[in-house]
Amino acid sequence: MPQSQAYEFSYLDNIACNTEVNIQILTPTQPIRLRTRLIGVDPQVAIILALGSDKNWQQASDFIAQSQGVIIRIVKSDEPDANVIAFRTCIQKLVNSSGRWLLIDYPKEIQKVALRQHSRIPINVESSLKPTSDQVGESNEVAALAHGYLSDISIKGGAFVCKKINTIKKEHSYLLQVKIMPEMETLFMPITVKNILSIEHDKQHTQYGFVLDSVQREAEIFVQKVILNHLLQQSDTD
Repeated sequence: MPQSQAYEFSYLDNIACNTEVNIQILTPTQPIRLRTRLIGVDPQVAIILALGSDKNWQQASDFIAQSQGVIIRIVKSDEPDANVIAFRTCIQKLVNSSGRWLLIDYPKEIQKVALRQHSRIPINVESSLKPTSDQVGESNEVAALAHGYLSDISIKGGAFVCKKINTIKKEHSYLLQVKIMPEMETLFMPITVKNILSIEHDKQHTQYGFVLDSVQREAEIFVQKVILNHLLQQSDTD
């Protein structure tokens, strides 16, 4: 096992009980999202979660069954780096004897990133650039200036790659649009382009380096959603 993966599994094994856990149940139509808390981890065997009883859990009862695929996300926002863990796994079984517990299989692979690190995280997420509202009014209703993808991101900024567009200028402000799958949520983030670089071995595309024009909390939420989207896309291709 690579050293980085060994560290990530060790990190998972030592997450404190009662840490909030987000569950996404994979269904053929609309994804189901639930919140719960961590009861404990049996390393290499299973992860034990509290079985909820609220309205959302009741509506999801038909899908809470053995072998059902789920996505687990844990965001440790109380830590300095705001670590995020995401992985795919399956429901193992429900336990009602000593408590209402949901057992899920211990993951084979974990994705872990630190949201508050200033170093940029390599990603590949489809996105587009639009004019700001100052330029055209309601910018989410106008056509995009460029379609491309984010090649890296951090809470400070990132890089947008697309075919070279002469209308995108350095030190100009734009609206970055990202569609998050499978929730079909559309995110908007104001940015300022800081540099425009040619891409080696690719004369058709250009990289636009940018900074996020928002307060840190908003930047963290945006980056968290973008990174999780990337991690889930990566899991789809594994």
